[in-house]
Amino acid sequence: MAERILLTAPEAPPRTWALSAVDIALKGMFVSFALAFSGRIHTPRFMEAVRRTLVHYPFFHGTLRTQGEALLLVGPAPGGNGAVAVDVATVETALELKHWPALYRGAFIDSLVPKGRLEGQRERPLLHLMLTHFQNATVLGLTWNHALSDLHGIYGFLGAVAQAYNDGEAPGVEPLGVEPLFDRTALWRELHLDPAEAGAPPSREGRNGIVSISRMRAGLGLARYLGTGVHDAVPLCLLLDEDGVEAIKAELAPTGVRASTNDVVNATLLKAFAECARDTPDTGDVGLYFPIDVRGLLGIPQGTLGNCLGNASAVLPLSELSRASVAELTARNRAVVTSFGKAQLAADIRWADHWRRHTRPSSVHHHWLFGRDRVYSSNWSSPDLARLHFEDAAFVAMLRSSRINRWLPLPAFHSTVLPLKLGEGRPLHVVRTSVRRRHFQRLARLLPQWPHVREVLRMDTGERLLRNTDRAARLATAGC
Repeated sequence: MAERILLTAPEAPPRTWALSAVDIALKGMFVSFALAFSGRIHTPRFMEAVRRTLVHYPFFHGTLRTQGEALLLVGPAPGGNGAVAVDVATVETALELKHWPALYRGAFIDSLVPKGRLEGQRERPLLHLMLTHFQNATVLGLTWNHALSDLHGIYGFLGAVAQAYNDGEAPGVEPLGVEPLFDRTALWRELHLDPAEAGAPPSREGRNGIVSISRMRAGLGLARYLGTGVHDAVPLCLLLDEDGVEAIKAELAPTGVRASTNDVVNATLLKAFAECARDTPDTGDVGLYFPIDVRGLLGIPQGTLGNCLGNASAVLPLSELSRASVAELTARNRAVVTSFGKAQLAADIRWADHWRRHTRPSSVHHHWLFGRDRVYSSNWSSPDLARLHFEDAAFVAMLRSSRINRWLPLPAFHSTVLPLKLGEGRPLHVVRTSVRRRHFQRLARLLPQWPHVREVLRMDTGERLLRNTDRAARLATAGC
């Protein structure tokens, strides 16, 4: 049974932060992950570091309220609510830090993240932490309300906690003295746009959604989306071979394409989708969708708490995916990224802001990905995360569940790129994704063609697909 420690808000005058109408959709959404560290984190010292850091992040003690078209964050929460919870559990076994498949079992990960409401409170805490101590390691689980921040802002918060833990002093982080919570009005100022500016309203169909479509059409799209998740999805982890990834980047470099690891990941997923869709005659165009951190684009300091994501997307013909190589699709993905700039970001925000304000709450807002075949990828890697440590306890792996929530597994080709650091070598990448059940073995035929994918792990059963070269090497090492 885990011990629960509640960190209540210090005495302070009430304060209100205004979020955006766009953020209302995130009010009930909570996001979680777990970080494995190579040594044990000292609980009292960690608690003191969190307590000192929360002085600079007082809104975590708040509560969310809607007011007309706005979402307000009121802190500290009235009525004694708004505590930040920290659960502490001890496991009398060692964690297999060097055997990566042991870290990515679905049931194991689900036990490492905090869940649910606090006793006697109607609402979940905006921030909930969990320390699970093994004999040789500690796993730090974290759940937060998505309306407050994207994951990059949470990385900044964890960095501040680690700074307080390692130095024994409260972090002096800028621009916390100005406004630590990302404000949508700052984005409007940076883009030199007025959300209430005159002119023709944006069309009902935007890049990332459709307004006021029929309920039947929305229902069919949602049913298709859920059908690939609830009934026919197999959760997987792909361990990338970094030498193979770098070889693809080097192949494209003479053409002027400076590809990233995420470009290679998206290309791999698109190619796998094309292979898996060969026996699906009604598959047409494929939607590619992935979020981009726009802090650098807008001159906002890295680590600033808030939702600073743009949505890069494209629609690609299935025939193009079938013909193209992984390297060619990597270049195609890089073109999607480079074409996303302030103009596109401004258009997307204007569209979402306008239709949020000019449609009834009962109107159907249909996300276009629900109604089409799609490949979704989110990159959760970060150099700052790979360097995160609590004295001798260094970062090893980010772990995420194979489920979206208690009832819904990951839909097919809904993917996340997770960092992994084994020993003193360079950071590796694990792609958490899923495929339809009948397509799992098909990946075995693709592996020999993909030198950048070392192996595939099925998270629910532990079954592994190895490249032929890796399998032969391991058998030889075992003397078989």
